[in-house]
Formats: sequence, C-alpha cells, structure tokens
Amino acid sequence: MSILLRSRLDATSEDYFNELYRQYGCIPDHHQQAILLRNAYFTRYILEKNPGDFKTAIEKDWSYVARREYRYDVNVRAAVDAFAVADCACIVRMFMVKKFIIWPFVPVFAFTYLYRARSLFIFHNKKFFDMCNVGEQYELGYARNVVLRKCNELLDREDF
Repeated sequence: MSILLRSRLDATSEDYFNELYRQYGCIPDHHQQAILLRNAYFTRYILEKNPGDFKTAIEKDWSYVARREYRYDVNVRAAVDAFAVADCACIVRMFMVKKFIIWPFVPVFAFTYLYRARSLFIFHNKKFFDMCNVGEQYELGYARNVVLRKCNELLDREDF
C-alpha cells in the first residue's frame, strides 16, 4: 500500500474515532457491536484461513494482501511499540536500583503487545474489512456483505 494511501486511511480512522469520542464521549454500544462483527469476520475469513484455501485467484490474492497488511499494521507495529515500552521500563527500573536488571522486559513486553495489538486491530478494522470487498459472487465477498448488512442495521445507515 502506498504511503499516501496509508496516511489517508489512518487519518480517516482517526477522524471516525475522534468524531465518536466528540459526539458520545466513548464508543457507543452499537458502534462497538459493528466493530466486533467486522473483527470477527476478518479473523474468521482472513486470519484463520490460509489464502490457498479459497477457490478463486481473486480471493487468494486479496486474502493474502489483507493478511500481509494485518501483519504489518497490527503485529509488527504492536511488537515495535511493546519493545519500546519494555525497553523504557527496563531503563527506569535500572535507574531506580542502580544496577543491571532485565526482568521487567518480558512482562511489560507481553502486556503491551497484547494491549497494543488489540487496539490497533480495532483502529484498522474498517480498512481491513473494506479490503475484502471482492464481490458478491465470491465466498469472501458474500460473507463480507452479510456482515455489512448487519453493521448497517446496527448503525442505521445505508452504507459506510
């Protein structure tokens, strides 16, 4: 994905969540249910399935691309953030006791990675969901449109 498109999609997601927080003060229940539906779809059809499991080349290609985007946008970014936070925790602890200590790295890294991966998955859920829009005639696209209809009913929209 190009740098310009990536920054545009990040800005769109930020605007979406900023508007929710400005309007409601939090993520409302119906938006949270839509986010969970999109995340469940992406987990079931992209993350749990191998791209080779799909029958058509279009589904294989788009599931591979979506999985790769997930890997970089969620897994790698969460690991880098967790490494930075865990490294800072070790530095602070070493400064406090004035000797070399490495034990805070593992628990801080694990907790931060799990938290950050979840928050990044929620942040990018619309982008990942929209990447799977391959058409009604494919298994991937049909399942996406079923989830899209449920999300539209929850959010009382024509389309989002």
